[in-house]
Amino acid sequence: MRVLISGASRGLGLVVAQHHLEKGNEVICVGRTKPHLECEFIEIDFTSLPAAIYLPEPEVVIHCAGGGLGMRGPLIPAKSFYELFMTNLGGQAELNRFILPAMMHEKRGYICHVCSIASGEAVGSVGYNTVKSALAAYVRSLGREMAPYGVVVSGVSPGAFKSPLGAMERLEAKSPEAYQEFEEKRLPRGYMGKAEEILPLLNLLTSKEGSMMGGSVVACDAGEGRAYETH
Repeated sequence: MRVLISGASRGLGLVVAQHHLEKGNEVICVGRTKPHLECEFIEIDFTSLPAAIYLPEPEVVIHCAGGGLGMRGPLIPAKSFYELFMTNLGGQAELNRFILPAMMHEKRGYICHVCSIASGEAVGSVGYNTVKSALAAYVRSLGREMAPYGVVVSGVSPGAFKSPLGAMERLEAKSPEAYQEFEEKRLPRGYMGKAEEILPLLNLLTSKEGSMMGGSVVACDAGEGRAYETH
């Protein structure tokens, strides 16, 4: 099976890429920095995508690229919003534009976006919450449009978790006290999740067993979220 993973140079994307390599799948990594993995790599900066991109036709796409880019203030300028949008949604949507026609023709394929509970919980910055909400709406909308073609587009909304060079790993290194407070006050289990705990759900959403999950955005947060409504 050929799997394309965006944002694979670190964080959850790196863990997902390693997982699929161990399963014996053909892995294509997309990002700005080549991961230390034996796989095909396509270098792309999501904020300045080329007009045309050659992509080998994958059977599964997992979009892990994203982040708040350190933009924490509430009054961020439009240019910063654009960078956040392209990093968390626009770049992935453009890749989908090149990938989906072949999937639609073959009437099969899986695309899964890594969203965030920030889309419904507003636990991050203004910019991050906003673009993650847009991503959830995109998954719901695109999932409906692709359903008649047999293509399953879904999303997973994780809560906090540790991953290589990820946000929580950086927080622990920079401020152990803040990290400990986060664990004690925000996480019902009392300890931080791991990226590997999200893999079973990603495997389901990108397999025939998840055929009814098109248009769904599924929370995976160990009870961290407080909203009752799921997408």
